[in-house]
Amino acid sequence: MFDGNHPPNGDRQNDGDNKIKSLLIFLIFLGIFSLFVGSKDYRFRGEEPTRLVMAYEMSYKGSFFQPTYLGEEYYRKPPLINWLIIASSNVWDWNKFTGRFISILASLLTALVIYLFGKMYIFKEDLPSILSSVIFLSFIDVVFWYGFLIEIDMTLTLIAISLIFCMIVAFEKKSYLLFLVSGILTGFAFLLKGFPAFVFLGATYVALMIYHIFVKNFCIRFLSGFLLSILFSIVPIVLWVLNLDHPKEYISVLWGESFGRVNQSKDFSKFISHLVFYPLLNVKQTLLVSIVFIIFAAIKKWKLEIKNNRMMFIILIVFLINYIPYWISAGARGRYILPLLPMVALMFAYFFYHLGRDRIIKILAGVIAFTFMVRIIVGLFYFPYETSKKDHYSKISKQIYSKITHQGEIVSDCDVHKGLIYYLDIMTGKMITTERVNPDWKYYISCYKKVDGKLIGSYKIKSDIINLYERER
Repeated sequence: MFDGNHPPNGDRQNDGDNKIKSLLIFLIFLGIFSLFVGSKDYRFRGEEPTRLVMAYEMSYKGSFFQPTYLGEEYYRKPPLINWLIIASSNVWDWNKFTGRFISILASLLTALVIYLFGKMYIFKEDLPSILSSVIFLSFIDVVFWYGFLIEIDMTLTLIAISLIFCMIVAFEKKSYLLFLVSGILTGFAFLLKGFPAFVFLGATYVALMIYHIFVKNFCIRFLSGFLLSILFSIVPIVLWVLNLDHPKEYISVLWGESFGRVNQSKDFSKFISHLVFYPLLNVKQTLLVSIVFIIFAAIKKWKLEIKNNRMMFIILIVFLINYIPYWISAGARGRYILPLLPMVALMFAYFFYHLGRDRIIKILAGVIAFTFMVRIIVGLFYFPYETSKKDHYSKISKQIYSKITHQGEIVSDCDVHKGLIYYLDIMTGKMITTERVNPDWKYYISCYKKVDGKLIGSYKIKSDIINLYERER
């Protein structure tokens, strides 16, 4: 029985193992490479341009604590992702890849964190630890979506799983230093996501307390260590809040953003539907490895006897306790559990490695290689095709840019078409605002109303008409 210290099949340093390790390392590079393919030019998805516009405005104004959109204060997200995008802009300049590089780098670092934790505390070997990293990178939600999109989710995954692993080791070593570090990481997670950062900290602590009380290993240092974590988690938050002009409004909106979806669970039908279908959504998020897992689990009629590996058992408990808040919240989306997927990758790796390394791991490697190759093909061919058909913003922004004289201020009420705003920001080198922020405007880009000025251009984005007005002085 494999317990993390005694491999099931003898010496793991033979030539066969080395070949498999080489294959898995190659797959890691292939997976990271796949995230780059097509990412520079692929059209905006979702809230990507929102992140870029806010980061650009912060950089333009030199005001780095209060995010704004169209010059007006924006309270729905903390500013850390904006800071990272600004730092990235010093490397890549202002373009789509400015923000996407942050997620790709976070994907790579998360894979590294998974490897290090697996090697040091679970498997004590390279091969299954590397396998865990490869599995994580191959998850559909990572390789096709959040592993490269300009969203906070992959960066949050890196920070959240680091604080979870740090808390686990803090309990193992009874280390105040690691409790402190886990607290600081929680503070950084708050600056990305808001109050859910404390859910990761609290749920992980509860899970670890349950385990250590059950095995009769309770220590008063666990309580004082957690208080230390809470104390130091507040430090980054307080340093930020003290620099805000309207901290009460900001914190109030963040609270509503963080926990507003919980209220949807009051609808009994939505609650039951979520309980049933959310795990199925999670299976979809972890394709194709999850399908291979289900097939082998059914064929082998195998039970995941993780109690034989104490640390893996702890990982399972921590995962389940962290998962429950999202499972019972009818408003929770699939991406909310992305920070928990590194633990899923570790459990999958334990399962496949336990079955026997050579044939099964090679089958799994083939499935993962197929996933990465499909992502590369999609990036090479489908992304350009979809962008050419749907990337209205870059085309229309060029047309608008050709109509303006580059003198005078530009305002807009097009708060929905954020991609348009971002392109015009970087084309003009200005900061487009609302009329409230800058009533003395020269050009008005209107999505909603007729403006007192000369209509010099009219454009269509989907079903919306965008009008460009010039104020005659």
